[in-house]
Amino acid sequence: MIIKTFTGESSAAALKRVRKEMGGDAVVLKTRRISGPADKPIFEVTACLERASVGQAATLLPDKNAVEAKPVGQNPRPEPEPATSDNTTDTTPDTRSPNLDERINAIDRKLSQLISLGIQPDGITRLEVFQTVHRCLKEADLPDDYLESFISTLVEAYDGSEEIITYAHRQLTQQLEPTIDAPIEYLPGDRITFVGPAGSGKSSVMGKLAATLAARQKRKVKLLSLDDNKLAAFDEICSYADILGLEVVPPPSVLEQSEKDKDAITLIDCPALPTKHDKRLTLKARIEEVAPRYRFAVFSCLTRSRDVFEISKMLKELNPTHLILTMEDIASCHGTFVTAARATGLKIAYLSDAPGGIGELKTPDPDALARKLLNLEVSRD
Repeated sequence: MIIKTFTGESSAAALKRVRKEMGGDAVVLKTRRISGPADKPIFEVTACLERASVGQAATLLPDKNAVEAKPVGQNPRPEPEPATSDNTTDTTPDTRSPNLDERINAIDRKLSQLISLGIQPDGITRLEVFQTVHRCLKEADLPDDYLESFISTLVEAYDGSEEIITYAHRQLTQQLEPTIDAPIEYLPGDRITFVGPAGSGKSSVMGKLAATLAARQKRKVKLLSLDDNKLAAFDEICSYADILGLEVVPPPSVLEQSEKDKDAITLIDCPALPTKHDKRLTLKARIEEVAPRYRFAVFSCLTRSRDVFEISKMLKELNPTHLILTMEDIASCHGTFVTAARATGLKIAYLSDAPGGIGELKTPDPDALARKLLNLEVSRD
């Protein structure tokens, strides 16, 4: 396992050197900007390679002070010693001692390198454990910039006072806490919209929130649908209303909205997020007409991080206020938690399982989310 620092005029140039010398399996541990000659800024990238080949090791860990190695089995024959008489002193320098000193120094330098990597008595390095953390978060589909920054901070701040996995879990929990919103207290007259791409679970989330408010909290709730595109959308809303004994109301006009539903909480289902800009503007105008206090952006946990960024750009045009993440129970990667919060700049209000009106919306727990991301199903406390 090898750690090496590379520099370049830009971060891209430094990363290019990392890839060239270490290959695609290298893990970036730290990046920073430093002052170069004449105070010109340069970028420094520290990377590691877990299993280096012999050729890579020879390239990445050159020993400038070591004596040139001789191929095994090809040691040159010793030069014959010049004949001397009993009365003369042999002044030929003994080259064996300096060679031996150089070899000892080379061994000492190599041991120092191994010690700097944190070799433990059981043969497991700290770096290997940090790489396990990195691998878990990479498989969880966290954004690359977030992942590299988090791992770099993790390695730099580690003081050895606790188990690395426990330490990583605690640090990740602390980073997730600001992305989770406090419980929302709804007031009579509040209107709530649900926006998101097709299949994200908007109608299901709306049904679950309606059940929580009406059946459990005994609040007065009305349902409304703005979805004119999905054929069964209105029927789905009516089915929730029938089950819960709620009223389905038509969209109010601008003149009516100030007087209607002052005593009820109105949940409003919206059509799937349009991909065309002009249609999003039309949807935005319809949402503005009903004047919602809360606008939930709904993401499925099955959505890959790279797609979350694209969806977020379109959703921002509708001015969402909070996040809801659905299908948590069937997702194998949970990086959507972090990606959606970073991409939208919003806090997570609720988590939901797979589609279906039955069940509650869950308040996110940062400790539990951190365990999912690190693949820690059993508490280590």
